[in-house]
Amino acid sequence: MKRITEDFPLCIFEELSELDSECFDSENWSAQDFISEAAMPTGVVIAVYCMSEPAGVLAGFNSSDTGEILTLAIAKKYRRKGIATMLLENFFSHLPKEVETIALEVRHSNEAAISLYENFGFEKAGIRKRFYSDPVEDADIMVRKIS
Repeated sequence: MKRITEDFPLCIFEELSELDSECFDSENWSAQDFISEAAMPTGVVIAVYCMSEPAGVLAGFNSSDTGEILTLAIAKKYRRKGIATMLLENFFSHLPKEVETIALEVRHSNEAAISLYENFGFEKAGIRKRFYSDPVEDADIMVRKIS
């Protein structure tokens, strides 16, 4: 597991974008999106590698007392191996103690992701209508309170 910072080679960010594309097609993050998040003082980009290829990536940030997970992608051949769990736990460890809540959006139909987030204490807090465009679908807003 590596925390990716803006000074990593461009090819790393391109690999992360390709992985995100494998999972999210046209709504994936570009290499520049990952670079921008890694460059933010409160941004966190974490990747897990297996045999020198990216198996999973998480990008998020914190602002004041709130954290947000922006993308979490696991390569198809590495799913159900605990990588998403490792990424989430590592992300939480990077958050300052002032963070009280963590939020994210997830496709309403993505039952596997919703189940994962619920196992981490996230609860549905609302809906963003037509948040996703390919195909058009609502997003569930999920929030986890940190005690």
